[in-house]
Amino acid sequence: MASATRFPELRDQLGVNNGTFGTYLSLGSIGGVIAFILVGHWVNSFGVRPIVMLGSTGMFFGLGLVPHMHNSNYWLADNILISFCWISFHIANNAQAIHRQDEVGELILPKLHGLWSLGALLTSLIAIVIAPYVTLAWHIDVIVFVMWVLTMYGIVKSTPYFIDKEEDAEAFPRLSIKKFVNIFNFQPVIVIAMVFAMQTEYSTMDWSAIYLKDTLRMSTSFSIYGYAVFIGAMIILRFNAKWIAARWSERELISKLPIIGGVGFALCISLATWLGATNQTLGFAISLVGFAFAGFGVSNLTPILFGVSFRNSSLPSSVVVAQIGLSQTIVTFLVKVVIAWVAQATSVTIALMIPALMLLATSRFSHLGKATKD
Repeated sequence: MASATRFPELRDQLGVNNGTFGTYLSLGSIGGVIAFILVGHWVNSFGVRPIVMLGSTGMFFGLGLVPHMHNSNYWLADNILISFCWISFHIANNAQAIHRQDEVGELILPKLHGLWSLGALLTSLIAIVIAPYVTLAWHIDVIVFVMWVLTMYGIVKSTPYFIDKEEDAEAFPRLSIKKFVNIFNFQPVIVIAMVFAMQTEYSTMDWSAIYLKDTLRMSTSFSIYGYAVFIGAMIILRFNAKWIAARWSERELISKLPIIGGVGFALCISLATWLGATNQTLGFAISLVGFAFAGFGVSNLTPILFGVSFRNSSLPSSVVVAQIGLSQTIVTFLVKVVIAWVAQATSVTIALMIPALMLLATSRFSHLGKATKD
């Protein structure tokens, strides 16, 4: 999240335009695809602990290299490494979370997603404070080292609770074209719903700072506020997931949240761009309202859809995460490339309308959720 808040500086350092930057950023998903194919089986074969340890260490190492990159091709290779390690960590962590949720018999997945959002918010706030005073390299390298140490501490403390390996599990599955194609038949409607629901989150992470810096002409420090507000809005609803689930069913939430988020985001970003041409402060304030709407809209959609996918499958949680994630990553890659080149050919404002419309369309998948309240 620290590097994402300073994407405008990284883009300028690499000397590439918005289209190339977005495409190379998206091509990092090659590493994610490889991880989704392999790591679900690795969790069963080796257990959670070695996967989260290796995944987090590789991810932090790759991120530590980012601020020292001046060649876009090296950055692309590093993105692939980061994506592989991040997805490895993601699969193992979510598999563990689902396992723990079943053990305690309590809805904890939205709160855990909320803790992730809280970490992203704190990282953004730190970036707002220190961005005017420290270089990109000092910022990222210090954050990476501190987070790696804390992550290792967390892994050691969590070891007694980790899912252990299965003795008869297959670490390297035999793949064929038919088997690979069949992966895309695994809960395809859930995959499409998740792509639609999560694209606003991805686009905000990738483009919010660039939008505020290039379109509204904000400083490096102020260009970080959009993502911070977005994450803050997500946290508010994610940490109140139990209270919300007691009052609205999954079906109602999938129906209403995307409409609030999609319409609010699209209207506010469009209005902010128009007003920002003559009144920068007003345009900036309205854009932040738009990012807040987006955060509210996507807040609990991912945990809900993950829950639906686990209920609909008898497979181990790690395999479910990997199967859905593989299809989702490939489709998301194509969408992100389209958004990047729309931003290059037209403007970032128009490009951001794509995830806003996709979020709005997520409401059409409300039938996937339970009609009863928890």
